[in-house]
Amino acid sequence: MKEYTIDVNGKSFCKKGEDTCGDSFKVFRAPDSTVVVLSDGLGSGIKANVLSTLTVEIVGGLISGNLSTHEVVETLIATLPVCNWRGIAYSTFSILRVYDTGQAVLVEYDSPTSLRLRGGNKVTPMSGTEVEILGKSIRESYFRMKPGDMFVQMSDGIIHAGVGTTLRMGWQEEGVQSYLNHVAPLAEGDPERLTSYILNQAHDLWHSEPGDDGTVVSAKYRKARNATVITGPAGNRAEMPRMLNDFITAPGQKIVCGGTTSHLVAEKLGKNLEIDFKYLDSGLPPTAKIHGIDLVTEGMLTLNRAVDYMKRGIPDCEENAATRLIEVLRSCDGISFMVGTARNAAHQNANFPPELLLRRSVVETLASMLRGEGKTVEVNYY
Repeated sequence: MKEYTIDVNGKSFCKKGEDTCGDSFKVFRAPDSTVVVLSDGLGSGIKANVLSTLTVEIVGGLISGNLSTHEVVETLIATLPVCNWRGIAYSTFSILRVYDTGQAVLVEYDSPTSLRLRGGNKVTPMSGTEVEILGKSIRESYFRMKPGDMFVQMSDGIIHAGVGTTLRMGWQEEGVQSYLNHVAPLAEGDPERLTSYILNQAHDLWHSEPGDDGTVVSAKYRKARNATVITGPAGNRAEMPRMLNDFITAPGQKIVCGGTTSHLVAEKLGKNLEIDFKYLDSGLPPTAKIHGIDLVTEGMLTLNRAVDYMKRGIPDCEENAATRLIEVLRSCDGISFMVGTARNAAHQNANFPPELLLRRSVVETLASMLRGEGKTVEVNYY
């Protein structure tokens, strides 16, 4: 499981008279890092959006192919078309890659300088260098992020806000930096709030009639939230002590799914297993309590219902063991499933509902859905 991760939030406004923003941004999760890409397409509207989207998706494809950041930039420069009339690229880009260790690299091509906030409160200058790649001037910065640090990327529509009206030369990078130093403490480390502060101020400087598309993307480096889920006894009874020890010593939140499993965990911990009456009339077996364990539920019915909710959505006002399980899992960045392979006699019963997925299948399905939501998920069998 990852020890650290980053939260990202981005928002945009369109140029006056346009329904489509010419900027694009996207977050890509690699096994060892998180990549945030912001691109500004030449002009505005749909054409600009197509160009910026192309840029962002190229980066994502290259990152998934395990290319280095330098190789990604080389490929982008070689691929992106250039406007023959104006002699400039059809899109610009800012690529932030933060490794799980905190090491980070920022690569910018003809875009506003991004800003780093130490502790999420104060802008700290970065020492970037200009390098030439395939005849283009690229700004590179290498630095280290610490937990609580934040980072802001923006497009031209932000630094040019108010040009010729509210501000003769526009907001400019210095103005954005000064404003950030003022509002960052108010954001209290929340990327969404920080993004909104900057974007709304830029929109106000444009008198709500932007002369260009504007986008702000904020990121925060923080300690990852992890959880371990144990379900089912080990296939080999001799493996059960190791399985329980692996579960108890795992970092982060601990979740038990299964009646037999919960009894085994409680016995291992020397704690009582008590029924929690909160969800007694919910249509699912109720949750339980074991001191030192964050969530205890029944196994197969609850896991299958969780999969169903992930597929179809949770009905309004629905609260039960499965909704609680989903709530906890979605609050985490990394999830480790420990799946016992012992056969459950109840599942061999002819009256067992055929539509219910068995343990291995339901866990793999749930894991796949969580990965689709950007979670890091591993499944281990015992």
